[in-house]
Amino acid sequence: RSTRSTVFNATSSRSHSLVIVHAHLPGTSAADEPSLRLAFVDLAGSERLPAEAGGAVAEESRHINLSLSSLGSVIHALRHRANHLPYRACLMTRLLEPFFKASGRVLLCVCISPERRHAQE
Repeated sequence: RSTRSTVFNATSSRSHSLVIVHAHLPGTSAADEPSLRLAFVDLAGSERLPAEAGGAVAEESRHINLSLSSLGSVIHALRHRANHLPYRACLMTRLLEPFFKASGRVLLCVCISPERRHAQE
């Protein structure tokens, strides 16, 4: 994982992490479709940069924000039962494509700081 110090966090994750688990029921072959698929996704947080920011840090932030925006677009399309899911907009949504097409369930865990100075985020 790539980390960097930010205004709000001394060791902020600067990358997404994706772990996909395929499980088979006892007595089924590994060649069969998995009985269970789980995707654990840890998203890097978005970050607002000053307009004059540049270099690798700005490029990193643009990529993070683009993938978060792409994920939001796919979730919005799912929510509104759109005919087209824009999952090809970034690598993360392409990897999660089978989960978007399945009749799955989503559990969202959000870590939010209770401090008043973080209210904007």
